[in-house]
Amino acid sequence: MGANVHLSEETKIGTGVTVGNNVTFHGPVHVGDGVVIFDGAVLGRPALSAGNVTRALAAKHEPLRIGAGSIIGANAVLYTGTTIGERVLIGDLASLREGCRIGDAAVIGRGVLVMYETTVGERTRVIDGAILTGLATIEEDVFIGPGVNSINDNEIYLKRFGLADKTWRGPTIRRFAVIGAGANLAADIEIGRGALVAPSAMVTRDVPPWTIVAGVPARVQRSIPDEDRRRVLAHFGVDE
Repeated sequence: MGANVHLSEETKIGTGVTVGNNVTFHGPVHVGDGVVIFDGAVLGRPALSAGNVTRALAAKHEPLRIGAGSIIGANAVLYTGTTIGERVLIGDLASLREGCRIGDAAVIGRGVLVMYETTVGERTRVIDGAILTGLATIEEDVFIGPGVNSINDNEIYLKRFGLADKTWRGPTIRRFAVIGAGANLAADIEIGRGALVAPSAMVTRDVPPWTIVAGVPARVQRSIPDEDRRRVLAHFGVDE
């Protein structure tokens, strides 16, 4: 336990946990065995509003749960109500909002922002500086490159004033997909299984499985080679 660590009365810490200096625990935080938490992390940060947000916040603060063997980087901020699986790596300065689900062995890179109620599947890697919008679904074994941006609202022009229905939905990224550096993903689209989005592409519509898209707006360029598809599926022992 480092210096100047502040534990809440509801903090539960497993065995073999390492906590760095100046770490703060808010509310119910459950830390699994063997977790390493680096300096300056804020855990269990409550979601609060100054009365000027469009999305209602939950009145009750659910626990932040950090699975065994995970690593939490320096100055990372993890909100209440999020569940982090086992052996997850959270990079320095990352921020995970409330209600997220991060699967086992996932990587959330340095400075990544994961907005509210977003799911990241097992073994998925989200590289430095990416922004995963709220209510997004990212399946297992996905790769998201640095600086990728995503949104969950294609009708912000009216919604920001409360002049349209307050519904949001982030993109869905299916298993084995790759999103290249700096790509932009519109709300409520689906990136198909095994698809590849080229760097800096602007994706405004669904991407078929096992295809390569590029451009602004993104368009299908060609299919993933059959041999590459077969090798990926065989590696994981799964069918088409």
